[in-house]
Amino acid sequence: MKMKKIRNFLICALLCGCIGLMAACGGGRLSPTDHWWTTTGELVKDEDGNVVFDNVELKLTTVVNGQDKAVFDTLVAMFNLEYEGQIRVISTSVDASVFENTVSNQISNNSNAPDLVMMHQKSMRSFAQYQLIQPFDEAMESSGIAISPDNYAAQISQYMSAGYEDRTFGIPVDAQSFAVFYNKEVLAKYSDTVPASRSELLEVCRKFTADSSNNGRRPIAWATGTNYFIEYVFPTAVLQNGGSFYDADSMRTNWYDDEENRAAYTAAIESIRELIDLGYAAYGEANSNALSQFISGERLFYFATPWSMQDLIGNYARTMGVTQAELIENVLGGASMAGWFAMSDNPAKNSIYGDSHFFTMTKTVSDINEKAAMLEFARWFTSEASVGVEWAKAGHVSVSNAITASEEYQIETYVSEYIGKFYGDIDNFNCIGTTPHYDTIITNLCGLFTDTVDDTSVEIAPRIKQRQDDANTVIDFANMGV
Repeated sequence: MKMKKIRNFLICALLCGCIGLMAACGGGRLSPTDHWWTTTGELVKDEDGNVVFDNVELKLTTVVNGQDKAVFDTLVAMFNLEYEGQIRVISTSVDASVFENTVSNQISNNSNAPDLVMMHQKSMRSFAQYQLIQPFDEAMESSGIAISPDNYAAQISQYMSAGYEDRTFGIPVDAQSFAVFYNKEVLAKYSDTVPASRSELLEVCRKFTADSSNNGRRPIAWATGTNYFIEYVFPTAVLQNGGSFYDADSMRTNWYDDEENRAAYTAAIESIRELIDLGYAAYGEANSNALSQFISGERLFYFATPWSMQDLIGNYARTMGVTQAELIENVLGGASMAGWFAMSDNPAKNSIYGDSHFFTMTKTVSDINEKAAMLEFARWFTSEASVGVEWAKAGHVSVSNAITASEEYQIETYVSEYIGKFYGDIDNFNCIGTTPHYDTIITNLCGLFTDTVDDTSVEIAPRIKQRQDDANTVIDFANMGV
């Protein structure tokens, strides 16, 4: 009865969220094939056809609000210095937990609305669907500042259209998911290589726990209760077992009704349960305990957010009394969870689920000079190697072909030792895609994880069906009248 009340409360909360978004956006959804924005003003160009910017000011709102915010602010300051007298970007940040509602209300009401938004890929479809953002195509044609999908990794650039043909709603910046760190000295006792598959991971963990000198310690340090763990690791397990999050045609979830999908979700849950049941990891361990034991050399692997990388390296080096260079060379390695949750060999076994930051332009912008300035800023941020290096050190792998091909990026230690190893092949990286219902889907995915992993005696199939049905209740309500 208690679980039913909680489930009903969550459904009501999600339905209210849908109502709130519809109200904020005027209550209706128009086709983004329409022309709902305005363009005013004229561009001045030099003899080479380049736009001449004269003190153009841009208001930017970013979802970046963690340990990486300081780096982002520094990069914006670098741009402003380089473009002094031409373009000035004024940046503010909004916490991810209230980002969509806050920014959508600002845009809808044209109340302190930003011009440029750096949002997660998962938000783009709903912002485009409600015409809160406008495409960049017209501005690219007028300014000559062309930004093509060919400039970025195809696995990420596919989302630039937000699912609407012949539109460029977003400009991709990066990709991020959960990162894995490992102790090189400890791993060397049990393996010559970093595990690249489920079987290799299990074998290394078996050897670790069988070693009496480890006194029953678990090889894997992770904090299952953190939002990022549930939102990144569990969906990764689903993908690695061949699952999908929703039907691309109906946009509804089919986690139980589709037999293959049901098997994938079951395998994903069992993959995490098994690691816990075997004593290789724990459910509900505090991150502070997991981190302290990893730093003290008592654990083999540590799952963490990549933007905590610099703090981890600094604290680890101080604890050991070594330089960061010595730590990186001899002790702390970066690994990928690709393949670690795949219960069988399948084409999707190396998939990683995560998110990506995109630059988008709000509907309130009309001045063509501002639109062109946004393109110039986005071009600069996603093509300058030095920017890509600093952003990678803050925990974000670049998806810009120009940046990733540059020697400056490739030789950066944080890239070669960590960022470049966290996700494996970027072609295996997956975002939520072009669904406007991502919040409903992720909320119920997280609920399914908690339902079944917190209590390993719970029967899996009924919980998959219940969470599927809960998600579809909200999705069907949101789709009414569309």
